[in-house]
Amino acid sequence: MNQLTSPHVGYETQALALKKRLAKVHRIITAGGLWPITKGHVSCRVPGSGHVLILGHIHSEGRSLANTDVDDIVTVDIEGNFIEGRIEAVDERYAHIEVYKARPDFHAVVHAHPTMATAFGIAGVNILPVGNRGAIFAPMVPILEFDKQIDTPERGRMVRDAMGEGCAVVLKNHGVVVASDSIENVCISLFALEETAQLHWYAAQLGKVERISSGEVKSVMTGHRYEEFFAHVWGHYEAMDPWIRK
Repeated sequence: MNQLTSPHVGYETQALALKKRLAKVHRIITAGGLWPITKGHVSCRVPGSGHVLILGHIHSEGRSLANTDVDDIVTVDIEGNFIEGRIEAVDERYAHIEVYKARPDFHAVVHAHPTMATAFGIAGVNILPVGNRGAIFAPMVPILEFDKQIDTPERGRMVRDAMGEGCAVVLKNHGVVVASDSIENVCISLFALEETAQLHWYAAQLGKVERISSGEVKSVMTGHRYEEFFAHVWGHYEAMDPWIRK
């Protein structure tokens, strides 16, 4: 699941396949309640092109993301300049673009506003890697002490720098940015982050919060267990897509 699409496939065919997958995860994340008022966006690279696919600014049309489709996805270049689509790209595309420029290992990025993870940022408490699903966030999820829109390259670089070598960052009072190696995996990672934040909070009500051991983190993050971390749960999240039942 860590491959987007073969670079040998024709550009239009490849882009359409990616748009379908992006639209699907927008619907799934909406169904999962991870962006209240359905505001957020997912993006991905188009392999071999220097282009990025990202949600268009459909909020300006008064629309929810519950029925996101391929026509809602637009194309920008690696600097964030508009290439094609029926509407403009979201203003916060720079939170995606600057991460891509710094991290060739990432092929998909999501910005969302999950309640529990956002609350940790407001409180200034780092989410710790607790439970098996938290291993990918070791040693902790950093917090960017900045709560304005990420609508310039400079602000995008703030997100990039705060994320560092990890795969997630909490934006104080403003949600999270999560990155991964595929569209499906970034969707799973976003859910895993909110689940980890919830588990951390529950544990804190009972006593001292103990993060997962470094040995278990290493085990989860290498070889077949890393693949299983994502592949074994994708069906659970995919089933949340309301279009499956249509």
